[in-house]
Amino acid sequence: MGKAKKEIVLNKDYDGSFDEILLDGVETAKKNEIQQIPIIKLMPFKDHPFKVLDDDKMEELIESITDSGILSPVVVRPKGEMYELISGHRRTHAARRAGLTEIPAVVRNLNDDEATVLMVDANIQREEILPSERAHSLKMKMDALSRIRSTGNNLGKHAREIIGESAGISGRQVQRYLSLNSLNQGFLDMVDKKRIQMAMGLDLASMRKEVQQWIYEYVAMGAVITPTLITKLKEVDVSEGLDKEVIGIILNESAAKPKLRKITISERKLNRYFPSEYTVSEMEGIIYSLLDKWKRENEGIAENG
Repeated sequence: MGKAKKEIVLNKDYDGSFDEILLDGVETAKKNEIQQIPIIKLMPFKDHPFKVLDDDKMEELIESITDSGILSPVVVRPKGEMYELISGHRRTHAARRAGLTEIPAVVRNLNDDEATVLMVDANIQREEILPSERAHSLKMKMDALSRIRSTGNNLGKHAREIIGESAGISGRQVQRYLSLNSLNQGFLDMVDKKRIQMAMGLDLASMRKEVQQWIYEYVAMGAVITPTLITKLKEVDVSEGLDKEVIGIILNESAAKPKLRKITISERKLNRYFPSEYTVSEMEGIIYSLLDKWKRENEGIAENG
């Protein structure tokens, strides 16, 4: 009979990162490794890609910590006389707001690349991650793994596939997020806020930085960008080269074009006027005939008026 899988029970102050899973087993068994560290000595991870927001979930976390304290330790590494947070940024922020002066922590001696990989893995599977956060964090891990590989540690698989496995996405999706790092910050904010789809963001990200900036400046002033327009801008950039003036002309020409009106009449409504044996062509003929008559009558009224 196989050994039963251990059920992972998350503490009440679990904040969406994977500290408890990472610390499960050996680390948590060695209770003496958990230290109480003054919060004033904690510093955020350099270029930490995940935002710490004072939202409703933060208020719930603060309430939990106020009631029960911090049950799950954060993970840190020594940094001179300070400690750098690897995982537990939200809990640390909540602890500060709750008035705590110390926080339980597991101290790990890790180099920069090891710390980066652990930091990303501890946060990447949160329920709510913005596209920009995922893109930045995956890029950080990709760079760290590339450096680890260059030191002689053979990962045995393509780095994108390794990263995708831990993030719960495919290697192809990893590449899409990595490409998103080339997107203009203004457009990246629009992707985060769902004002434009990620597919459009990726399309824009493939364009030159200065072209992206010029397009964004027009969009910020009210211009509308569409996939068709992006395709046209790319074609012009290849054939003639784009500058800010040419982009403005293309966007203004598109805005000046009258939009086609599309009218759809449901079959249920048409059935009120036409017998079932009438074909589509016969119905269209009658409709156009009546419209012609209506037009002539209105033109006659205008002339007499």
